[in-house]
Parts: sequence; C-alpha cells; structure tokens
Amino acid sequence: MTSRRDLLRLALGAGLATVGASGCVRTDDPGQTTAPSTPGASTSGSLAPPEPVRTVTPDAPARRVVAMSSADLDVLHALDHAPTAAWAADGTGPRPWREQPAPPAPEWSEAGPPSLRSLLPFGVDAFAMASADVTESQLRAYERLGAVIVGPEGRPGWRDHLHLIADAVGADPAPAERVTGEVLGAWAERQRRLGVEGFVVVIGTGADPDTAVATLAADPPLLAELRALGFEVVTYPGPVVFRELRRPGVQVVRVDPRDGDLVAAVRQPSVSSLPWALERLVRGRRPG
Repeated sequence: MTSRRDLLRLALGAGLATVGASGCVRTDDPGQTTAPSTPGASTSGSLAPPEPVRTVTPDAPARRVVAMSSADLDVLHALDHAPTAAWAADGTGPRPWREQPAPPAPEWSEAGPPSLRSLLPFGVDAFAMASADVTESQLRAYERLGAVIVGPEGRPGWRDHLHLIADAVGADPAPAERVTGEVLGAWAERQRRLGVEGFVVVIGTGADPDTAVATLAADPPLLAELRALGFEVVTYPGPVVFRELRRPGVQVVRVDPRDGDLVAAVRQPSVSSLPWALERLVRGRRPG
C-alpha cells in the first residue's frame, strides 16, 4: 500500500499544493470550512504577477501571441485566436478538453520558462501569461520582446481570464463565456439535486477507510471556482482519516497524482478545462 509520505511526495511532485505543505494554521475545528464567494469573483494564485510596464492597448490589439501557460493556451483557443507559439510546464498538446493540435514551441529543453533567445524567431506582439508562474525578473525580460498579458490581481478565474485575453487580442468573449457558463451551471444544479452543499478534495492514489490522507489546500484555483459556483469547500490543516471526511451534504472527490490530464486541469482550471475536470471528479460519486 502506498504510504502517506509517498502520497504527499507524489502530490507535490505533480505540482499540487496540499494543506500540509501550505503553511495553514491549525484551527479548533479539524475541518476548516470556507463559505462560497460571490459568483464571478476572481481567484489569486500564490504568486501575484508584478505590475507590467508593456501592456496591450485597445487601439492596437495583439495579433502574434505566445501562450506561456496551459490555461492561457486554452483561452486563446476558446477565442479562436491561434497562438503563434506556446510553452507550458504541463505540455501544450491535445488534452480531453483541447483537441486542437499543439502550436509551435520554442526550442528549449532546460528547466523553467524559455529564454528570450528561443523566443526571438516568433516575432511576437505579446505574451499571454495570466496563469504563468513568473518572477518579476522574468516578466521584465519578456517585456523586452513584447507586451505582457497578466491579471491585475494575480491568477484570474476562468471568466476574468477569458475577458482579459479577449480584450488584449480584440476578440469577442461572449460565445465562449455563454457556453462555459451554461455547462458549469448545469453541473452545479445536478450536484445540488444530489444534495451536495460542499466539497473536499483528496490528493492520493486510493485509500482504505482508515487511511490518513491529505486534502487540497484552501487557496488553489480549483477551490475558488467551486466557491464561485456557490459551494462550500472543506479543507484540513493536516492528514485526516479518510472515513472522517464524509459528512452529510459533502462530496468527497479525489485527484490521483498519476492522472496527468486531471492534475493539469486542477492546477490550471480554465474556460475549457474546468468543466471537464469537475465532471471527472464527481463521476460515479455520491455525497455523504
């Protein structure tokens, strides 16, 4: 059986933050519940991007855009704006929610985002990096080649992300926003009909009822999206026995760190990956 230490190592290696590694403070209640936020509220990642110097102006929308994260790539596809190139830590190829062929990628085999030299051949107008984890020095470097597209308050929720990129490239976000909004609304309504009021997300490959497991930290984008849909989110500051997670009205779902598609969608939920991830998480499950 996989040990709890192995589960945490797998989770962290896959890029998912668990509560045990998030620095959260333990509370009297072993289950820390957060109330749903206002629908449409933006989400912030752990690294808010520094204030950009070069941005896209409304009178000169970007045409040649390089996507610097999987979520930014998904938004460009949803807007029918073909990226000039794309780079993402979790890949740019086809996913269950993204059937388009992978765009050209910079020739870069080292760790971290690509170098300026590898990006020069694309002659870009802008870098879409609203969901990219970049430092201030990296952002300043990219600004030497083109404008940058980042959210003013950190990593945005799917709706704000869609509008941010649409404004930068001069596209209409309404069709994609309508379709995704309808799909997410229908998913949320189905969960409520089942009696679901809240969610707890377990990180692991599987567990017996008496096995201690880790839960997703309180601040990842996926949980913010669940709150925006009107659900409570239950998190724990440390490992908890699996059977103790089940409560009336609480849906326990699991992210297997070996599932590359699900990990990618949970780490960077976007206009196209979020509906797929939510449906995948609840498949075959019933609330406690």
